[in-house]
Amino acid sequence: MAAGTLYTYPENWRAFKAQIAAQYSGARLKVATSAPAFTFGQTNRTPAFLNNFPLGKVPAYQGDDGFCLFESNAIAHYLSNDTLRGSTPQAAAQVLQWVSFADSEIIPPASAWVFPTLGIMQFNKQVYSSYKYPEELTLTFKSCNLITGMFQRLDKLRKNAFASVILFGTNNDSSISGIWVFRGQELAFTLSEDWQIDYESYDWRKLDPNSEECKTMVKEYFAWEGDFKHVGKAFNQGKIFK
Repeated sequence: MAAGTLYTYPENWRAFKAQIAAQYSGARLKVATSAPAFTFGQTNRTPAFLNNFPLGKVPAYQGDDGFCLFESNAIAHYLSNDTLRGSTPQAAAQVLQWVSFADSEIIPPASAWVFPTLGIMQFNKQVYSSYKYPEELTLTFKSCNLITGMFQRLDKLRKNAFASVILFGTNNDSSISGIWVFRGQELAFTLSEDWQIDYESYDWRKLDPNSEECKTMVKEYFAWEGDFKHVGKAFNQGKIFK
């Protein structure tokens, strides 16, 4: 049976995976979240810690036998038993399937909406964007490709942003606008040259989450239905970035 120490900061929801796995499997797990055992931002930068965990990331697990692991899913897997991991290759594959599904489909939107209400992370910045050059929008399928291309080029931003972008109107009379939600309080595009290809083609405006305008726009853009009074064109199609 596994036994060791989990290094993390207090209330780290990723560390909960390992703690839950240990409770179900019976693994003996000590959790180090405060001095002198562990101080986040200090201990994980020391040579001794980096020797075991080169990236300095937490949660990090060190077994009483010296075995070291980082990445929350790997730690939870190691601390599990066959019931949790899956006792057959098929069952194990299904466990991995749902773990991957949670990471890609549940955690990103939860990070944007649920975690802030629980105080786990700061509220995100809600931004309204609109395409600057409507005269360039001709056939609607070409206009829609502009949205798709932007999303593809922003692939590595998916864990830190969510957006609903809509094409309004018809051929040769259309517009593109959307609602973006970012982790943090600033536009993320300037952080990487790879993300800057498209964003200058849009006007960006920070929304006040307490305003009726913001509440209405978020509801309309996320549901893809409503009056869209600020647009003046009918809904054509929408795309989700997540």
